[in-house]
Amino acid sequence: MSLPPAALPDAGCPPPLRARVERYTNQGGLIGAFTYALTVLETDDETLAAATASIPTNLFVTSSLHDDAIDESGDWNATDSKRRLNERITLGDLVFTNVVEAARSLPANADLTPVLETVRQIGRGQLAEDHLEPSTATLEDAVARVDARGAVWGDLAVALVDAVADYSETQCEMLRRLTRNGMFVLTVVDDVEDLPADVANGVANVPRALYDGDLSTRESPAAVVDAFLGSDAPDRLEAILAERRTALGADARAFAATLDRPETDVLAAVRRALSWYCDTVCSVPVEATVPPERQRRVRAELVDDEASTRRTLASAIAELPLETGSLPVDLDAVIDTVVELPAAPLADVLSMVTHVATIADDVMSTSLADALDVLERRASTPQS
Repeated sequence: MSLPPAALPDAGCPPPLRARVERYTNQGGLIGAFTYALTVLETDDETLAAATASIPTNLFVTSSLHDDAIDESGDWNATDSKRRLNERITLGDLVFTNVVEAARSLPANADLTPVLETVRQIGRGQLAEDHLEPSTATLEDAVARVDARGAVWGDLAVALVDAVADYSETQCEMLRRLTRNGMFVLTVVDDVEDLPADVANGVANVPRALYDGDLSTRESPAAVVDAFLGSDAPDRLEAILAERRTALGADARAFAATLDRPETDVLAAVRRALSWYCDTVCSVPVEATVPPERQRRVRAELVDDEASTRRTLASAIAELPLETGSLPVDLDAVIDTVVELPAAPLADVLSMVTHVATIADDVMSTSLADALDVLERRASTPQS
């Protein structure tokens, strides 16, 4: 499978831009890993799962590079502007050829019509971005923007899974609700961290819509942050996110109940998906975030005794993104199920989950507390 870094020419791609593409690949690959796990669980076909998972991964990179060309062009001087635009647009187009190649490799009977429509929706969301005026945008408008720009990536993953795997429409609808709510939470949390930049660029988002006033009148980014943190907007935002997390947990439980698969099959599918991400997508090796000695310790703890196994599982769950501890899930029941699984593959999964959680935290805030902490640090940093 050809992944985005392989599409980059040896010449004409500056190291900082190559590093950015790798960062976007690491991020988009998280959507790909979700797609891979669902595909391989149902089909037991790793080649098909890899091709399917590469589509949202590559498309995310393409979209991010094109977004950069839009968002950053105003900061470039006349000398650099044409070159930088060319680099981002052309690299995005090159990466998109991987999407076309992967789509061509899918089975002939795969109905990609919903996939194509979702891709068009991603484009329409980008076009609509400039037509939402922050001063008049309502909370409902801002939520719709998130669904158009963020949650739609979950729709894309489910549309691909539906095209190649034999899930029922009821299961797919559960997955659509689950991914929409998950992507909504992550997108809104990311918008919190980006609040000063979004205010400066005239972007309407949920945090801004919750603030009772006009943040654009503040004299500096630090003043924007101070005003937001001093208002009731963070508390109101937490209530919205809590509602979405509750729905996410309910749909996750409902979907899991429909799976006619033993837990060992689910563990195997997760292991294969994480291996795909760690071995062929992520630019950071597992050993860089989970040293070999820690991996050996995890294996030892899982074969030691039940108490040790439970502590190890609880620690791994606590490291997951999306504020797992705040989800309406019986974690003791989850551990009761997982503790009975084979130790060797479970140890591999726990090490890779820790790695993926570290990568996710590096490319984006995954909790509201983290995002607010970033804002507070920015507010306390003297402006140059």
